Amino acid sequence: MLITAGTVHFCGIGASGIVAQDAQQKFLRIKKGATAFTDMHLIATLIANADEHDIVFAISHSGETSEIVDVLKLAKERGVKTIGLTRFGQSAVSSICDVALYTSCSNEAPFRSAATSSRLAQLYMIDILFLGLAAERYEETIQYIDQSKAAIQTMGTNGS
Repeated sequence: MLITAGTVHFCGIGASGIVAQDAQQKFLRIKKGATAFTDMHLIATLIANADEHDIVFAISHSGETSEIVDVLKLAKERGVKTIGLTRFGQSAVSSICDVALYTSCSNEAPFRSAATSSRLAQLYMIDILFLGLAAERYEETIQYIDQSKAAIQTMGTNGS
């Protein structure tokens, strides 16, 4: 599904939004169209104009974040393919999306300042998906990563 997608629209709130931004950065480096949203009004606008080549990739550890559930419902109504990344077990997100991906269901520490274990598990899953995509298109991926590195190296050098 990800290989044939035109653009993957990642969305998440809070720590899951940070994971969405990480996914966008990785996918763009290998020329896979990607966006990342934490503003649900913006992604709703995008979904209103999405086509059959787009995918909404929703990230929610609890699987019950109401804004994420609403985004997935809207995508389904509009015929946009959906992927959900959530903790293992039945949830609103896993029941709505076309493809459900799961991380382990661990309890966060009581002082859970940054959703540490859930965020790391989500980041790991994004890395696995990225590597799978990269391996599937290996020759292209190497070229795109080299071009990305070269472009980044020119930044801050005043053209010299």
